Amino acid sequence: MPTFIGTLLLGAAILGLVLWLRSSKINLRWYEWLCGALGFLLVIGAVQHYFGSLTEGYSTAGLFGALILGVPALILLAVTWQLVIRHKKTA
Repeated sequence: MPTFIGTLLLGAAILGLVLWLRSSKINLRWYEWLCGALGFLLVIGAVQHYFGSLTEGYSTAGLFGALILGVPALILLAVTWQLVIRHKKTA
């Protein structure tokens, strides 16, 4: 049941993001969508790995796995954010 609720919340968040982008008249290019989606998937993977490792009793592995997945996720999301900001300034 928690997976179903989490999936519904994830879908609602993505729908909210798309509606907000349209109402703000922000047009994203395909590579901005790709970088953002990859970063978001890495964040989800880092969180899942961390909590899964804690459940199994491997807290150090959870921290290192979250670090290995989380840092590239934050970099990709920061790059995406900068691309969108610069794209919006020129438009």
